[in-house]
Amino acid sequence: MDIFTIFTKGGIVMYPILLCSIVSVAILLERLFALRKSRIIANRDLLMHLAEKHAWSDLKEAAKKGDDLFSRVISMTLDDPSSKTETEKITEIYAKKVTEEIYSHTSIPGVMATLSPLLGLLGTVLGMIRIFNKFTEAGGNPMILAGGIWEALITTAAGLTVAIPSLIIYRFLTYTAEKSVAELEFALEKFVIFRTAKENRDKEN
Repeated sequence: MDIFTIFTKGGIVMYPILLCSIVSVAILLERLFALRKSRIIANRDLLMHLAEKHAWSDLKEAAKKGDDLFSRVISMTLDDPSSKTETEKITEIYAKKVTEEIYSHTSIPGVMATLSPLLGLLGTVLGMIRIFNKFTEAGGNPMILAGGIWEALITTAAGLTVAIPSLIIYRFLTYTAEKSVAELEFALEKFVIFRTAKENRDKEN
């Protein structure tokens, strides 16, 4: 028996289960592309070198050219007039803004991992109701009961088959997002140190 036949025998609930699997895979591919290292921190060494040298105009220009999140935070921080005296607070504000982008959509596979087995259970319950109805109409023929139970269990198996990979995807994306945030925060802390050193020296003078 081929997969298409099994899918058909599973009933209408198989379609939302299939949709759950498609959503999980789509989110995985989208997040892998969005959370690639070049998207988070692309030219850290250059920007840190400019910050260490206090070459703020060159740093600002280089940050504007970058399309990674690290460059964006630095660019927004340097564009903010308040950053001259409140670098740490301003950097933290913009860092939180881009952190939301990093965690965006990562929880969706977790939702699919919870939803798909419930859909599978619903399909099994509906299938069992249908089977017992036919069983009663046929005068208690045991062949109908035996042949229908395995069809009713198809949706449960399908739901679990989708739920397990979806849970793995969710955990993986959460780990990847947390790792990206940690790398971004570490780099931004160094930027803040160089920037505040300049502020403290200006105050002393």
